[in-house]
Amino acid sequence: MSINKLNQLFESQNNWDFDEPNFGHEKRFLDKLKKQQPKKKKIDWLSISIAASLLLGFGIFIINYNNNQNEEIAFSPQVQETHDYFSSKINNELINLNKQKTPQNKKLISDAMKEMESFENDYQNLKDEIAKNGENKQIVFAMITNMQTRISFINTVLKQVEYINKINNIEDEKHI
Repeated sequence: MSINKLNQLFESQNNWDFDEPNFGHEKRFLDKLKKQQPKKKKIDWLSISIAASLLLGFGIFIINYNNNQNEEIAFSPQVQETHDYFSSKINNELINLNKQKTPQNKKLISDAMKEMESFENDYQNLKDEIAKNGENKQIVFAMITNMQTRISFINTVLKQVEYINKINNIEDEKHI
């Protein structure tokens, strides 16, 4: 809106209220404000839980879909059994490692997880190689070595975390 239109609007209003409010108006107004309680926002837990369930279900679907896309490689029964064993062992060790996370060892664990991603990328390359050329002993051996290396690496990190925790416990005891 232009300034001229605003000026015309204010000039055309001849009935401006210039009267003073009644005595005590401000006090009555403030008393009413004090009496009013702020309205609490009502949380609709049902909607939130439904939305969370849908998101969780969608996330699980995406993960399973991606895993199915990546797992199209058909291993021999012996290789599949070995793969399942080592994958289970690695996942258990990673869960154990994440349970040990504290502010003091957070950086160490974060760096370890980045290294684990590198191992996983190498493993995926080996799986891609099997998809292209078929299963052979050298690639299977490299896959097993990769998984053994991951387990050994996680165990080394766990030992370092335990050492850090011991040092922190000793430091805490000195301050007590």
